[in-house]
Amino acid sequence: MSVNLLPRFRCCSTLMDPPPVVTPEPMDRTPFFIDSGSTLKVLIPLLALMTGCDRRSDNFSIQNALDPNAAAPVNHWATWRPRAEDKSAVPDLKATSLIPAGNSLVDLQKTYALSDMVDLGLRSNPVTRSGWESARAAAAGLGMAEGSWLPMITANLGGGYWRYPYPAPGYAFALRGSTVFPTLEMAWTLFDKSRSAKIDQAEQQLFSSSYTLNRTHQKVSFEIQRSFYSLLAARAQVKASEMTVKQATWNTESIRAQQAHGLATQPEYLLAVQDQAKAGYELQTAHGLVMEQQAALAEYLGITPDLPLKTITIEDLSLPDDLEKSADLLIDEALEQRPDLAAKVAEIRAKDAEIRKAEATYWPTVNLGFQTGWKIWDYANVSNNPQTAGAPNVKIETPLAAAYVQMSWNIFEGFSGVNAINKAEATRNVAQAEFDALQLKVMREVWKNYADFKIALRKRQFALAMLKASENTYEASTASFQQGLVTVIELITAERNLASARYTEIDSKRAILDSAASLLFSAGSQEDQKTLSFDQSLKAQQMP
Repeated sequence: MSVNLLPRFRCCSTLMDPPPVVTPEPMDRTPFFIDSGSTLKVLIPLLALMTGCDRRSDNFSIQNALDPNAAAPVNHWATWRPRAEDKSAVPDLKATSLIPAGNSLVDLQKTYALSDMVDLGLRSNPVTRSGWESARAAAAGLGMAEGSWLPMITANLGGGYWRYPYPAPGYAFALRGSTVFPTLEMAWTLFDKSRSAKIDQAEQQLFSSSYTLNRTHQKVSFEIQRSFYSLLAARAQVKASEMTVKQATWNTESIRAQQAHGLATQPEYLLAVQDQAKAGYELQTAHGLVMEQQAALAEYLGITPDLPLKTITIEDLSLPDDLEKSADLLIDEALEQRPDLAAKVAEIRAKDAEIRKAEATYWPTVNLGFQTGWKIWDYANVSNNPQTAGAPNVKIETPLAAAYVQMSWNIFEGFSGVNAINKAEATRNVAQAEFDALQLKVMREVWKNYADFKIALRKRQFALAMLKASENTYEASTASFQQGLVTVIELITAERNLASARYTEIDSKRAILDSAASLLFSAGSQEDQKTLSFDQSLKAQQMP
Protein backbone atom coordinates (compact mmCIF):
# COMPACT_ATOMS: atom_id res chain seq x y z
CA MET A 1 0.00 0.00 0.00
CA SER A 2 1.33 3.42 -0.89
CA VAL A 3 0.76 6.49 1.23
CA ASN A 4 0.69 10.06 -0.08
CA LEU A 5 2.67 12.43 2.11
CA LEU A 6 2.42 15.67 0.15
CA PRO A 7 0.50 18.44 1.94
CA ARG A 8 -2.50 20.36 0.78
CA PHE A 9 -2.94 24.04 1.82
CA ARG A 10 -5.61 24.83 4.38
CA CYS A 11 -6.40 28.42 5.39
CA CYS A 12 -7.27 27.33 8.92
CA SER A 13 -4.06 25.40 9.57
CA THR A 14 -1.85 26.65 12.37
CA LEU A 15 1.84 27.32 12.26
CA MET A 16 2.82 23.98 13.84
CA ASP A 17 0.11 21.78 12.30
CA PRO A 18 1.43 18.91 10.13
CA PRO A 19 0.20 19.07 6.57
CA PRO A 20 -2.55 16.65 5.57
CA VAL A 21 -2.02 13.75 3.21
CA VAL A 22 -2.95 14.55 -0.37
CA THR A 23 -2.20 13.35 -3.85
CA PRO A 24 1.32 14.19 -4.99
CA GLU A 25 1.61 17.23 -7.22
CA PRO A 26 4.53 18.40 -9.29
CA MET A 27 6.98 20.46 -7.27
CA ASP A 28 7.57 24.07 -8.21
CA ARG A 29 11.21 24.35 -9.28
CA THR A 30 11.19 28.00 -10.27
CA PRO A 31 14.34 30.03 -9.49
CA PHE A 32 12.67 31.98 -6.64
CA PHE A 33 11.99 28.85 -4.57
CA ILE A 34 12.87 29.39 -0.90
CA ASP A 35 14.49 26.70 1.17
CA SER A 36 12.75 26.82 4.54
CA GLY A 37 15.55 24.90 6.22
CA SER A 38 18.07 27.51 5.16
CA THR A 39 15.65 30.23 6.14
CA LEU A 40 15.35 28.83 9.65
CA LYS A 41 19.13 28.66 9.94
CA VAL A 42 19.18 32.41 9.40
CA LEU A 43 15.98 33.20 11.28
CA ILE A 44 16.82 31.44 14.54
CA PRO A 45 20.22 33.16 15.13
CA LEU A 46 18.65 36.49 14.15
CA LEU A 47 15.86 36.09 16.68
CA ALA A 48 18.34 35.01 19.33
CA LEU A 49 20.43 38.10 18.64
CA MET A 50 17.42 40.39 18.88
CA THR A 51 16.34 38.74 22.12
CA GLY A 52 19.81 39.19 23.57
CA CYS A 53 19.79 42.87 22.66
CA ASP A 54 16.45 43.34 24.39
CA ARG A 55 17.77 42.88 27.91
CA ARG A 56 20.90 43.40 29.97
CA SER A 57 22.51 40.25 31.16
CA ASP A 58 24.28 41.99 34.05
CA ASN A 59 21.21 43.24 35.91
CA PHE A 60 19.44 39.94 36.51
CA SER A 61 19.43 38.77 40.11
CA ILE A 62 17.74 35.59 41.23
CA GLN A 63 17.96 36.90 44.80
CA ASN A 64 15.73 39.88 43.95
CA ALA A 65 13.26 37.52 42.32
CA LEU A 66 13.11 35.27 45.38
CA ASP A 67 13.38 37.98 48.05
CA PRO A 68 12.70 41.48 46.66
CA ASN A 69 12.59 42.94 50.19
CA ALA A 70 16.34 42.41 50.44
CA ALA A 71 16.84 45.55 48.34
CA ALA A 72 14.30 47.60 50.32
CA PRO A 73 15.00 49.60 53.51
CA VAL A 74 15.29 47.37 56.57
CA ASN A 75 12.82 49.38 58.64
CA HIS A 76 11.09 52.73 58.76
CA TRP A 77 13.52 54.50 61.12
CA ALA A 78 16.93 53.57 59.72
CA THR A 79 18.61 55.43 56.87
CA TRP A 80 18.62 53.39 53.68
CA ARG A 81 21.89 52.85 51.86
CA PRO A 82 22.29 50.92 48.62
CA ARG A 83 23.86 47.50 48.69
CA ALA A 84 27.20 46.89 47.04
CA GLU A 85 25.57 45.02 44.16
CA ASP A 86 23.11 47.88 43.61
CA LYS A 87 25.58 50.76 43.50
CA SER A 88 26.04 50.56 39.73
CA ALA A 89 22.32 51.19 39.24
CA VAL A 90 21.90 53.86 41.94
CA PRO A 91 21.42 57.39 40.52
CA ASP A 92 24.66 59.35 40.55
CA LEU A 93 23.87 62.98 41.27
CA LYS A 94 27.40 64.05 40.43
CA ALA A 95 26.98 62.74 36.92
CA THR A 96 23.73 64.66 36.51
CA SER A 97 25.02 67.93 38.01
CA LEU A 98 25.62 70.09 34.97
CA ILE A 99 26.31 73.78 34.52
CA PRO A 100 23.04 75.45 33.49
CA ALA A 101 22.83 76.16 29.79
CA GLY A 102 21.89 79.75 30.57
CA ASN A 103 25.41 80.47 31.84
CA SER A 104 26.71 80.35 28.29
CA LEU A 105 24.21 83.04 27.26
CA VAL A 106 25.39 85.54 29.87
CA ASP A 107 27.62 88.42 28.77
CA LEU A 108 29.56 89.55 31.83
CA GLN A 109 30.65 92.76 30.08
CA LYS A 110 27.09 93.84 29.35
CA THR A 111 24.92 96.02 31.56
CA TYR A 112 21.57 94.27 31.69
CA ALA A 113 18.29 96.13 31.54
CA LEU A 114 14.91 94.60 32.27
CA SER A 115 14.19 93.53 28.69
CA ASP A 116 17.59 91.79 28.53
CA MET A 117 16.83 89.91 31.72
CA VAL A 118 13.44 88.75 30.45
CA ASP A 119 14.90 87.59 27.16
CA LEU A 120 17.62 85.64 28.97
CA GLY A 121 15.12 84.03 31.32
CA LEU A 122 12.73 82.94 28.58
CA ARG A 123 15.60 81.28 26.73
CA SER A 124 17.27 79.50 29.63
CA ASN A 125 14.63 78.83 32.31
CA PRO A 126 13.81 75.09 32.38
CA VAL A 127 10.15 75.87 33.09
CA THR A 128 9.68 77.34 29.61
CA ARG A 129 11.35 74.31 28.05
CA SER A 130 9.05 72.04 30.02
CA GLY A 131 5.97 73.89 28.80
CA TRP A 132 7.23 73.81 25.23
CA GLU A 133 7.85 70.07 25.35
CA SER A 134 4.37 69.57 26.79
CA ALA A 135 2.93 71.43 23.82
CA ARG A 136 4.99 69.33 21.43
CA ALA A 137 3.75 66.17 23.14
CA ALA A 138 0.18 67.39 22.69
CA ALA A 139 0.91 68.06 19.01
CA ALA A 140 2.17 64.50 18.66
CA GLY A 141 -1.07 63.33 20.26
CA LEU A 142 -3.02 65.24 17.62
CA GLY A 143 -0.96 63.54 14.93
CA MET A 144 -1.74 60.16 16.45
CA ALA A 145 -5.45 60.97 16.46
CA GLU A 146 -5.37 62.10 12.83
CA GLY A 147 -3.51 58.91 11.95
CA SER A 148 -6.59 56.86 12.82
CA TRP A 149 -7.92 57.72 9.36
CA LEU A 150 -4.98 55.96 7.71
CA PRO A 151 -4.46 52.22 7.24
CA MET A 152 -2.14 50.19 9.44
CA ILE A 153 0.32 47.86 7.73
CA THR A 154 2.09 45.09 9.64
CA ALA A 155 4.80 42.67 8.54
CA ASN A 156 5.00 39.33 10.35
CA LEU A 157 7.51 36.52 10.12
CA GLY A 158 7.10 33.21 11.89
CA GLY A 159 8.91 29.93 11.64
CA GLY A 160 9.53 26.75 13.56
CA TYR A 161 10.54 23.10 13.65
CA TRP A 162 8.11 20.29 14.41
CA ARG A 163 8.03 16.54 14.84
CA TYR A 164 4.62 14.95 14.87
CA PRO A 165 3.22 11.39 14.87
CA TYR A 166 0.55 10.84 12.28
CA PRO A 167 -1.84 7.96 13.03
CA ALA A 168 -3.56 6.14 10.19
CA PRO A 169 -5.90 3.11 10.07
CA GLY A 170 -3.82 -0.04 10.41
CA TYR A 171 -0.45 1.70 10.62
CA ALA A 172 1.27 4.85 11.84
CA PHE A 173 4.11 7.03 10.70
CA ALA A 174 5.89 10.18 11.91
CA LEU A 175 6.85 13.41 10.19
CA ARG A 176 9.39 16.07 11.00
CA GLY A 177 9.97 19.31 9.25
CA SER A 178 10.14 23.09 9.38
CA THR A 179 7.76 25.84 8.40
CA VAL A 180 8.31 29.50 7.53
CA PHE A 181 5.31 31.82 7.35
CA PRO A 182 5.96 35.48 6.26
CA THR A 183 2.87 37.68 5.91
CA LEU A 184 1.96 41.29 5.20
CA GLU A 185 -1.27 42.55 6.73
CA MET A 186 -3.23 45.75 6.25
CA ALA A 187 -6.07 46.93 8.50
CA TRP A 188 -8.16 49.99 7.65
CA THR A 189 -10.98 51.36 9.76
CA LEU A 190 -13.72 52.48 7.40
CA PHE A 191 -16.19 53.71 10.02
CA ASP A 192 -15.59 54.71 13.62
CA LYS A 193 -17.86 57.31 15.18
CA SER A 194 -15.26 58.14 17.85
CA ARG A 195 -12.51 59.24 15.46
CA SER A 196 -13.71 62.81 14.99
CA ALA A 197 -14.18 63.16 18.75
CA LYS A 198 -10.65 61.90 19.39
CA ILE A 199 -9.26 64.43 16.92
CA ASP A 200 -11.25 67.28 18.49
CA GLN A 201 -10.06 66.22 21.93
CA ALA A 202 -6.41 66.07 20.86
CA GLU A 203 -6.72 69.44 19.12
CA GLN A 204 -8.16 71.11 22.20
CA GLN A 205 -5.47 69.52 24.37
CA LEU A 206 -2.89 71.05 22.05
CA PHE A 207 -4.57 74.46 22.38
CA SER A 208 -4.61 74.08 26.16
CA SER A 209 -0.90 73.21 26.26
CA SER A 210 -0.04 76.11 23.96
CA TYR A 211 -2.00 78.64 26.03
CA THR A 212 -0.40 77.22 29.16
CA LEU A 213 3.00 77.84 27.59
CA ASN A 214 2.00 81.46 26.92
CA ARG A 215 0.99 81.86 30.55
CA THR A 216 4.27 80.26 31.59
CA HIS A 217 6.10 82.91 29.57
CA GLN A 218 4.15 85.61 31.36
CA LYS A 219 4.79 84.06 34.76
CA VAL A 220 8.53 83.70 34.16
CA SER A 221 8.69 87.30 32.89
CA PHE A 222 6.74 88.48 35.92
CA GLU A 223 8.95 86.65 38.40
CA ILE A 224 12.07 87.98 36.69
CA GLN A 225 10.77 91.54 36.91
CA ARG A 226 9.83 91.23 40.57
CA SER A 227 13.22 89.75 41.43
CA PHE A 228 14.97 92.36 39.28
CA TYR A 229 13.18 95.22 41.05
CA SER A 230 13.90 93.66 44.44
CA LEU A 231 17.59 93.29 43.57
CA LEU A 232 17.87 96.91 42.46
CA ALA A 233 16.07 98.03 45.62
CA ALA A 234 18.39 95.92 47.79
CA ARG A 235 21.44 97.48 46.14
CA ALA A 236 19.97 100.93 46.71
CA GLN A 237 19.47 100.04 50.37
CA VAL A 238 23.15 99.13 50.58
CA LYS A 239 24.05 102.62 49.40
CA ALA A 240 21.59 104.14 51.86
CA SER A 241 23.05 102.03 54.67
CA GLU A 242 26.55 103.16 53.77
CA MET A 243 25.42 106.78 54.04
CA THR A 244 23.88 106.01 57.42
CA VAL A 245 27.14 104.42 58.59
CA LYS A 246 29.05 107.54 57.55
CA GLN A 247 26.63 109.79 59.40
CA ALA A 248 26.68 107.59 62.50
CA THR A 249 30.49 107.59 62.41
CA TRP A 250 30.56 111.38 62.12
CA ASN A 251 28.14 111.66 65.04
CA THR A 252 30.33 109.42 67.18
CA GLU A 253 33.47 111.37 66.37
CA SER A 254 31.76 114.69 67.05
CA ILE A 255 30.45 113.52 70.41
CA ARG A 256 33.87 112.11 71.27
CA ALA A 257 35.44 115.48 70.54
CA GLN A 258 32.89 117.26 72.70
CA GLN A 259 33.46 114.76 75.48
CA ALA A 260 37.16 115.60 75.39
CA HIS A 261 36.23 119.23 76.06
CA GLY A 262 33.73 118.33 78.76
CA LEU A 263 30.73 119.16 76.58
CA ALA A 264 29.37 115.58 76.38
CA THR A 265 29.00 112.81 78.89
CA GLN A 266 30.17 109.21 78.69
CA PRO A 267 26.60 107.83 78.37
CA GLU A 268 26.00 110.15 75.43
CA TYR A 269 29.16 108.91 73.76
CA LEU A 270 28.21 105.26 74.36
CA LEU A 271 24.78 105.96 72.89
CA ALA A 272 26.47 107.25 69.73
CA VAL A 273 28.69 104.15 69.61
CA GLN A 274 25.57 102.01 69.94
CA ASP A 275 23.95 103.84 67.03
CA GLN A 276 27.09 103.39 64.93
CA ALA A 277 27.10 99.65 65.59
CA LYS A 278 23.43 99.45 64.68
CA ALA A 279 24.13 101.21 61.38
CA GLY A 280 26.89 98.71 60.63
CA TYR A 281 24.56 95.84 61.43
CA GLU A 282 21.93 97.20 59.07
CA LEU A 283 24.56 97.53 56.34
CA GLN A 284 25.44 93.86 56.61
CA THR A 285 21.75 92.99 56.55
CA ALA A 286 21.43 94.97 53.32
CA HIS A 287 24.38 93.08 51.81
CA GLY A 288 22.72 89.80 52.76
CA LEU A 289 19.49 90.90 51.12
CA VAL A 290 21.39 91.64 47.90
CA MET A 291 22.82 88.13 47.86
CA GLU A 292 19.39 86.67 48.55
CA GLN A 293 17.81 88.60 45.68
CA GLN A 294 20.68 87.64 43.37
CA ALA A 295 19.97 83.98 44.06
CA ALA A 296 16.23 84.45 43.45
CA LEU A 297 16.84 86.26 40.17
CA ALA A 298 19.36 83.65 39.04
CA GLU A 299 16.80 80.90 39.63
CA TYR A 300 14.27 82.56 37.33
CA LEU A 301 16.97 83.34 34.78
CA GLY A 302 18.11 79.72 34.74
CA ILE A 303 21.72 80.50 35.67
CA THR A 304 23.99 80.00 38.66
CA PRO A 305 23.86 82.74 41.32
CA ASP A 306 27.63 83.25 41.37
CA LEU A 307 27.70 85.06 38.02
CA PRO A 308 28.47 88.77 38.60
CA LEU A 309 25.77 90.30 36.40
CA LYS A 310 26.00 94.01 35.71
CA THR A 311 22.64 95.76 35.87
CA ILE A 312 21.20 99.22 35.73
CA THR A 313 20.31 100.94 39.00
CA ILE A 314 16.86 101.63 40.36
CA GLU A 315 17.42 105.32 39.63
CA ASP A 316 17.55 104.45 35.91
CA LEU A 317 13.99 103.13 35.98
CA SER A 318 11.16 105.50 35.22
CA LEU A 319 8.01 105.11 37.27
CA PRO A 320 4.64 104.62 35.54
CA ASP A 321 2.04 107.33 35.78
CA ASP A 322 -1.41 106.83 37.16
CA LEU A 323 -3.81 104.70 35.13
CA GLU A 324 -6.78 106.21 33.36
CA LYS A 325 -8.46 102.83 32.96
CA SER A 326 -10.89 101.72 35.61
CA ALA A 327 -10.61 98.46 37.50
CA ASP A 328 -13.76 97.16 35.80
CA LEU A 329 -12.25 97.73 32.36
CA LEU A 330 -9.05 95.95 33.37
CA ILE A 331 -11.08 93.03 34.71
CA ASP A 332 -12.96 92.76 31.42
CA GLU A 333 -9.69 92.77 29.51
CA ALA A 334 -8.27 90.09 31.78
CA LEU A 335 -11.29 87.85 31.25
CA GLU A 336 -10.81 88.22 27.50
CA GLN A 337 -7.07 87.73 27.19
CA ARG A 338 -5.71 85.66 30.08
CA PRO A 339 -4.00 82.59 28.52
CA ASP A 340 -4.80 80.37 31.50
CA LEU A 341 -8.50 81.11 31.03
CA ALA A 342 -8.20 80.22 27.35
CA ALA A 343 -6.40 77.01 28.33
CA LYS A 344 -9.23 76.13 30.70
CA VAL A 345 -11.82 76.74 27.95
CA ALA A 346 -9.86 74.43 25.66
CA GLU A 347 -9.85 71.86 28.45
CA ILE A 348 -13.65 72.11 28.71
CA ARG A 349 -13.97 71.56 24.97
CA ALA A 350 -11.70 68.54 25.26
CA LYS A 351 -14.06 67.18 27.90
CA ASP A 352 -16.97 67.76 25.51
CA ALA A 353 -15.12 65.68 22.95
CA GLU A 354 -14.63 63.01 25.60
CA ILE A 355 -18.41 62.84 26.00
CA ARG A 356 -18.87 62.40 22.25
CA LYS A 357 -16.20 59.72 22.28
CA ALA A 358 -18.07 57.84 25.00
CA GLU A 359 -21.35 58.17 23.09
CA ALA A 360 -19.68 56.73 20.00
CA THR A 361 -19.48 53.33 21.68
CA TYR A 362 -23.16 52.87 20.81
CA TRP A 363 -22.22 52.86 17.13
CA PRO A 364 -20.63 49.95 15.25
CA THR A 365 -17.15 49.99 13.75
CA VAL A 366 -16.39 48.73 10.26
CA ASN A 367 -12.90 47.53 9.34
CA LEU A 368 -11.35 46.44 6.07
CA GLY A 369 -8.56 43.87 6.23
CA PHE A 370 -6.17 42.38 3.73
CA GLN A 371 -3.50 39.74 4.23
CA THR A 372 -0.94 38.34 1.86
CA GLY A 373 2.01 36.09 2.49
CA TRP A 374 3.85 32.90 1.77
CA LYS A 375 3.82 29.59 3.64
CA ILE A 376 6.77 27.27 3.16
CA TRP A 377 6.90 23.62 4.28
CA ASP A 378 9.95 21.39 4.37
CA TYR A 379 9.35 17.96 5.95
CA ALA A 380 10.32 14.30 5.74
CA ASN A 381 9.16 10.88 6.94
CA VAL A 382 11.08 9.73 10.02
CA SER A 383 9.06 6.63 10.97
CA ASN A 384 10.36 3.05 10.77
CA ASN A 385 7.14 1.78 9.26
CA PRO A 386 8.05 -0.32 6.18
CA GLN A 387 4.83 0.71 4.54
CA THR A 388 6.05 4.33 4.36
CA ALA A 389 9.64 3.52 3.51
CA GLY A 390 11.00 5.38 0.55
CA ALA A 391 8.65 8.33 0.87
CA PRO A 392 10.47 11.36 -0.51
CA ASN A 393 11.23 14.59 1.36
CA VAL A 394 8.75 17.30 0.47
CA LYS A 395 9.30 21.04 0.00
CA ILE A 396 6.27 23.13 -0.81
CA GLU A 397 5.68 26.87 -0.86
CA THR A 398 2.19 28.25 -1.15
CA PRO A 399 1.05 31.87 -1.53
CA LEU A 400 -1.61 33.23 0.82
CA ALA A 401 -4.14 35.99 0.26
CA ALA A 402 -7.22 37.04 2.16
CA ALA A 403 -9.51 40.08 2.25
CA TYR A 404 -12.39 40.77 4.56
CA VAL A 405 -14.79 43.40 5.87
CA GLN A 406 -15.61 43.21 9.56
CA MET A 407 -18.33 45.00 11.49
CA SER A 408 -18.16 45.07 15.29
CA TRP A 409 -21.11 46.28 17.35
CA ASN A 410 -21.18 46.10 21.13
CA ILE A 411 -24.71 45.12 22.09
CA PHE A 412 -24.25 44.90 25.86
CA GLU A 413 -21.18 45.59 28.01
CA GLY A 414 -22.58 45.62 31.50
CA PHE A 415 -23.69 49.27 31.28
CA SER A 416 -20.07 50.38 30.83
CA GLY A 417 -21.11 52.65 27.95
CA VAL A 418 -23.69 54.46 30.07
CA ASN A 419 -21.24 54.82 32.95
CA ALA A 420 -18.53 56.06 30.59
CA ILE A 421 -20.87 58.83 29.41
CA ASN A 422 -21.81 59.71 32.99
CA LYS A 423 -18.14 59.86 33.95
CA ALA A 424 -17.27 62.06 30.97
CA GLU A 425 -20.12 64.45 31.75
CA ALA A 426 -19.05 64.66 35.40
CA THR A 427 -15.44 65.44 34.51
CA ARG A 428 -16.70 68.07 32.09
CA ASN A 429 -18.70 69.66 34.90
CA VAL A 430 -15.58 69.62 37.07
CA ALA A 431 -13.65 71.49 34.37
CA GLN A 432 -16.49 74.02 34.07
CA ALA A 433 -16.49 74.59 37.83
CA GLU A 434 -12.71 75.07 37.79
CA PHE A 435 -13.11 77.62 35.00
CA ASP A 436 -15.73 79.53 36.99
CA ALA A 437 -13.45 79.50 40.05
CA LEU A 438 -10.52 80.73 37.95
CA GLN A 439 -12.62 83.63 36.65
CA LEU A 440 -13.38 84.69 40.21
CA LYS A 441 -9.70 84.42 41.07
CA VAL A 442 -8.78 86.59 38.08
CA MET A 443 -11.27 89.25 39.17
CA ARG A 444 -9.84 89.26 42.68
CA GLU A 445 -6.24 89.45 41.46
CA VAL A 446 -6.91 92.35 39.09
CA TRP A 447 -8.90 94.26 41.71
CA LYS A 448 -6.26 93.74 44.41
CA ASN A 449 -3.34 94.65 42.16
CA TYR A 450 -5.21 97.68 40.86
CA ALA A 451 -5.75 98.86 44.43
CA ASP A 452 -2.14 98.11 45.36
CA PHE A 453 -0.91 100.16 42.41
CA LYS A 454 -3.11 103.13 43.30
CA ILE A 455 -2.04 103.01 46.95
CA ALA A 456 1.63 102.66 45.98
CA LEU A 457 1.42 105.84 43.90
CA ARG A 458 -0.06 107.76 46.83
CA LYS A 459 2.40 106.36 49.35
CA ARG A 460 5.23 107.42 47.04
CA GLN A 461 4.27 111.07 47.46
CA PHE A 462 4.37 110.80 51.23
CA ALA A 463 7.66 108.87 51.10
CA LEU A 464 9.29 111.68 49.13
CA ALA A 465 7.89 114.28 51.49
CA MET A 466 9.12 112.32 54.51
CA LEU A 467 12.60 111.97 52.98
CA LYS A 468 12.80 115.69 52.27
CA ALA A 469 11.66 116.57 55.78
CA SER A 470 14.07 114.08 57.36
CA GLU A 471 17.00 115.49 55.40
CA ASN A 472 16.15 119.02 56.51
CA THR A 473 15.69 117.88 60.10
CA TYR A 474 19.04 116.13 60.17
CA GLU A 475 20.86 119.09 58.63
CA ALA A 476 19.29 121.43 61.16
CA SER A 477 20.02 119.05 64.04
CA THR A 478 23.65 118.73 62.97
CA ALA A 479 24.13 122.48 62.84
CA SER A 480 22.35 122.98 66.14
CA PHE A 481 24.36 120.20 67.79
CA GLN A 482 27.61 121.88 66.82
CA GLN A 483 26.33 124.99 68.55
CA GLY A 484 25.16 123.04 71.58
CA LEU A 485 21.48 123.73 70.98
CA VAL A 486 20.27 120.10 70.69
CA THR A 487 21.12 117.02 72.68
CA VAL A 488 22.85 113.85 71.50
CA ILE A 489 19.60 111.95 71.69
CA GLU A 490 17.93 114.48 69.38
CA LEU A 491 20.83 114.24 66.92
CA ILE A 492 20.78 110.44 66.85
CA THR A 493 16.99 110.44 66.53
CA ALA A 494 17.22 112.73 63.50
CA GLU A 495 19.87 110.48 61.97
CA ARG A 496 17.76 107.34 62.54
CA ASN A 497 14.68 109.03 61.08
CA LEU A 498 16.67 109.98 58.00
CA ALA A 499 17.89 106.40 57.58
CA SER A 500 14.33 105.12 57.87
CA ALA A 501 13.12 107.71 55.34
CA ARG A 502 15.75 106.59 52.84
CA TYR A 503 14.61 102.97 53.16
CA THR A 504 10.98 104.04 52.84
CA GLU A 505 11.68 106.03 49.67
CA ILE A 506 13.46 103.08 48.07
CA ASP A 507 10.73 100.68 49.09
CA SER A 508 8.02 103.01 47.77
CA LYS A 509 9.64 103.03 44.34
CA ARG A 510 9.98 99.26 44.38
CA ALA A 511 6.35 98.95 45.46
CA ILE A 512 5.15 100.96 42.47
CA LEU A 513 7.20 98.89 40.04
CA ASP A 514 6.16 95.66 41.71
CA SER A 515 2.45 96.52 41.81
CA ALA A 516 2.54 97.67 38.18
CA ALA A 517 4.10 94.36 37.18
CA SER A 518 1.54 92.45 39.23
CA LEU A 519 -1.33 94.39 37.65
CA LEU A 520 -0.16 93.71 34.11
CA PHE A 521 0.46 90.05 34.93
CA SER A 522 -2.98 89.61 36.44
CA ALA A 523 -4.51 91.30 33.39
CA GLY A 524 -2.75 88.78 31.14
CA SER A 525 -1.24 91.26 28.72
CA GLN A 526 -0.53 89.79 25.29
CA GLU A 527 2.46 92.07 24.71
CA ASP A 528 5.77 90.54 23.77
CA GLN A 529 7.36 89.73 27.11
CA LYS A 530 10.86 89.80 25.67
CA THR A 531 10.94 93.46 24.68
CA LEU A 532 8.29 95.24 26.71
CA SER A 533 8.58 95.92 30.40
CA PHE A 534 5.56 96.29 32.63
CA ASP A 535 6.05 99.98 33.33
CA GLN A 536 6.31 100.69 29.59
CA SER A 537 3.11 98.74 28.98
CA LEU A 538 1.24 100.70 31.59
CA LYS A 539 2.33 103.96 30.02
CA ALA A 540 1.32 102.73 26.59
CA GLN A 541 -2.18 102.00 27.87
CA GLN A 542 -2.73 105.68 28.52
CA MET A 543 -1.90 106.75 24.98
CA PRO A 544 -4.95 107.65 22.84
